[in-house]
Amino acid sequence: MGEQNSENKVEVASTRLDKAIDNLEAVISQNIDQDKIIFKLQNEIENLLLQKSKLSSDLIRSTQKEKILDKSADEVSKQLVDAMETIKSVLVK
Repeated sequence: MGEQNSENKVEVASTRLDKAIDNLEAVISQNIDQDKIIFKLQNEIENLLLQKSKLSSDLIRSTQKEKILDKSADEVSKQLVDAMETIKSVLVK
C-alpha cells in the first residue's frame, strides 16, 4: 500500500510538472508573440517618424516656394499697374 501511495504521489507530481511546463510554454509563446508585435510597432513608428520628417521638409520647401511666388505676383501686379498708368497717361495726352 505504501508503494501505491508513492506511485500516486509521483503521478500527481508528474501531472503537476506537466501542467507547469505547459503553462510555461504558453507564457513563453505569448511573450514571443508580444515581442514580435512590439518589434513590428517599433518599425512602424520609425517609418512614421521618417515620413513625418520628409513631410516637414516638404512643407518647409512648399512654404518657401509660396513666399517666392507671392513676392513675384506682387511685383508683376505692381508692374501691370505701372504699365496701365503709363498707357492711361499716354492716351490722355
